[in-house]
Amino acid sequence: MAPLGTNGGHQVGANANGSSSNGVVGSPSFFQRFIYRPMFGWLGFFFRLALWPLRRISDVLLPLGEYEGFSENSMEGASKQFVSYLKKTLLLNDNAGNDIVKLFSTKSYAEVQREAASSDALIMVYLYSPYHRSTDDVCRRLLCSPSMVRFLTENESRVKVIGSSTATSQGSMLSYSLSASSFPVLALLQADKSSNRSNNAGSINPGPVKLVFKAEGPTLIRLTALQLMSLVTTTFQKHERKVLEEATRRYQREQEAELRRQQDEEYQETLRQDQERERQRNEARLEAEREEERKRQEEEQKIAEETNRLDRARALVRDEPPKGTPGCARIRFRLPNGKQLDRRFEGDETIGSLKAFLILHFASESDKNGAVVKRVALSTNFPKRTYGAEGGESDDDLKILKECDLCPQAVLMVQDLDA
Repeated sequence: MAPLGTNGGHQVGANANGSSSNGVVGSPSFFQRFIYRPMFGWLGFFFRLALWPLRRISDVLLPLGEYEGFSENSMEGASKQFVSYLKKTLLLNDNAGNDIVKLFSTKSYAEVQREAASSDALIMVYLYSPYHRSTDDVCRRLLCSPSMVRFLTENESRVKVIGSSTATSQGSMLSYSLSASSFPVLALLQADKSSNRSNNAGSINPGPVKLVFKAEGPTLIRLTALQLMSLVTTTFQKHERKVLEEATRRYQREQEAELRRQQDEEYQETLRQDQERERQRNEARLEAEREEERKRQEEEQKIAEETNRLDRARALVRDEPPKGTPGCARIRFRLPNGKQLDRRFEGDETIGSLKAFLILHFASESDKNGAVVKRVALSTNFPKRTYGAEGGESDDDLKILKECDLCPQAVLMVQDLDA
């Protein structure tokens, strides 16, 4: 754990990128890159190799104590050792002593810092030197005062408390980080929440913190419990206001982001609806165009079929023979509307010729009144006969007028088969 900086932010640890702030370092020269650095690298390697046996001997003859070293267990042991010191110092002879012991964490400082960073809580650090004559007095008079116990109990989730002796590795590390010059030391630290997310859970130094309050040595010893509580409470209230302001700003940012997200969703939904309406309009337009094209083709087909039908009828109808022509037949047609139509036909013409004549007649009449008769059947009253009753072309159309006894004259009833 690196010492606190002096840039006003009181950050623990080096820069995030490990860079120096003394200026811009230029690119190394050829001599530095290929001669100077490799030479010192190899010298360092051989020096460490030569001292390795001495290091192993020192580990055997002078092993690390129970609370020495920077492992997680050693750090937790240092915290538990402080709790044991509290129990021994206070003798647990009053309720205040029992309460304050429960409030101090038995976890490592790194773990306490991670917990504080996750909840925006403050970290109260108490460091003492076992060789200082005022250590026990400060512990009983200040740490175990009713006002301190009440404050820490009421804000247990907002203030994480940890203590350590400077005789342990954890206490030594915290003393160096806090730049402590005299003991005991009481400090309040604010953990950096963003740095906590970027460090591993097992690291003994999870990230930088900000020093917001520190009282040490004679300054701390001369304070009364009420004076210390006034300073701690003021610092805590400032911290809480800052946390509340940051939470408010974060909430506002979240609300603005949510509003932008909703506006984006509404815009996308409106855009989708507009696109859907445009697609439906295009489909309706294309469908109308297809329907119009289909009707046009049907109309053209009907016109072509009607033209072909009239052309076939014209091909069957001969010119009317002059009056008095021998062998001709004078036919009187009684139309469906009650009118009569007379015409002469040659005797060798067929029933189909009569029907073709009527088709042409009805076609010319349809141009005047809009009604048209397309399929007809012919019949005689005496003898009772019907020609083309099934509609369309039939064998009756091929019968000659003479064979049907329609010469020299006859009356034929015209029936509209579509009526």
